[in-house]
Amino acid sequence: MDGQDPEVRDATPPREGDDALLQAADRLAAAAEILVSVSARTAVAVDGRLSPPLLRALTLVGTDPGLTLAALAERAQISRSRASRVCDTLEEAGLLARSPRTEDRRGVGLSLTGRGRSALDRVRDRRTAWIKDALLRMPEADLSGLLAALRSLGPSLARGHPEHAETPGPPDRSV
Repeated sequence: MDGQDPEVRDATPPREGDDALLQAADRLAAAAEILVSVSARTAVAVDGRLSPPLLRALTLVGTDPGLTLAALAERAQISRSRASRVCDTLEEAGLLARSPRTEDRRGVGLSLTGRGRSALDRVRDRRTAWIKDALLRMPEADLSGLLAALRSLGPSLARGHPEHAETPGPPDRSV
């Protein structure tokens, strides 16, 4: 033992090269994997055709109506041909619409249909309910600490990925 009070040691923020930092990153990555899995299962439960790539495209278009196919491909980090096939599938399912862009008649803008918006909302609602149930099982002190950490984690993660920099987070319901 290093003689330091464990509560004080645990309260010290981890820094580069610190085992606690690696442990925090590992635990966060494991939690993220669970959340991705829950999100995928939730999407399939809402609409059996909603695979993770289709849900990602639906989400990106939902947060940026009028997005072009090229911009979708870039943000989803897929080829334009793959983005086109994804959009074809979403359009055939009645979840996505393509329309001429007013500012550039050669370009096509992507937007969610009413069914697409409804499907995305249902996926988010189910996923949020599942997460809320998990949070309800946590001790209150742990939940408070998690909320504090998430307030700074979200912006920190977004700084590394410009496509998320302007994506609004969930509403602050702490009031």
